Amino acid sequence: MRIAIASGKGGTGKTTLAVNLAVFNNLNLYDLDVEEPNDYLFFKPAKLDTIEVFRKVPVVNEKCNGCGICKDVCEFKAIAVIDKAMIFPEICHSCGACIYFCPEKALDEENKLIGKIIKAYNEITLTYGILEIGEASAVPLIKEVKKEIKNGIIDCPPGTSCPMVESVRDVDFVVLVAEPTPFSLHDLKIAINVVESLKLRYAVVLNKHGLPFDGVEKYCKEKGIDIIGKIPFSKEIAEKYANGMLLGEYKDLFKEIYGVIGD
Repeated sequence: MRIAIASGKGGTGKTTLAVNLAVFNNLNLYDLDVEEPNDYLFFKPAKLDTIEVFRKVPVVNEKCNGCGICKDVCEFKAIAVIDKAMIFPEICHSCGACIYFCPEKALDEENKLIGKIIKAYNEITLTYGILEIGEASAVPLIKEVKKEIKNGIIDCPPGTSCPMVESVRDVDFVVLVAEPTPFSLHDLKIAINVVESLKLRYAVVLNKHGLPFDGVEKYCKEKGIDIIGKIPFSKEIAEKYANGMLLGEYKDLFKEIYGVIGD
């Protein structure tokens, strides 16, 4: 079963839930927040494997006569023409339209490094991506990391933009992590719209339970949305998270959450 842990905003406790849910249920973990992966901070792996990931980008050859057709068909403004075509690989989306439509066959392709996939082996396997600095989109690397996924816990990028949508779009279940604040409730509603539009099964886990705002619980009750777990607001939990430690005292809670999803 592929279980995605997502949230409408950063800082709600998504990584806390993903890491502990994976470890205490002996499930492999996949960190798709390739722009800022941090699940590895909770592990001391016995072995690491690294896979470099590339994408194809066009390069101009000597046949170019500056006709400008490549510039006209590029939807991402990644090509300029002065005397000859100039490619801006940082904003190229590797769609191949320029190569297909070039009448002179004046464009070739070369590999451009977009990031790395790291596999860290211990009691469970952690797989995560690291995006190269300067890459405009995280989605191509996320797609490559997803090829490694069979079953397990998927820690998604925060928010509801393209990286999050790509991360959740074909999973079996989504857990949306929220905290009891008006800001989190606002973004939870957006995240719910996303997963419902994708026709995905989902439920909510409430982190920092105990803060004086009950709007999230009221909203979920009104909409018939299940809250399948509540992680308490605790200084000790925050200290353990900051030091890369697991929440062993709440092991049963993470087992119960997984049990509800499995049902």
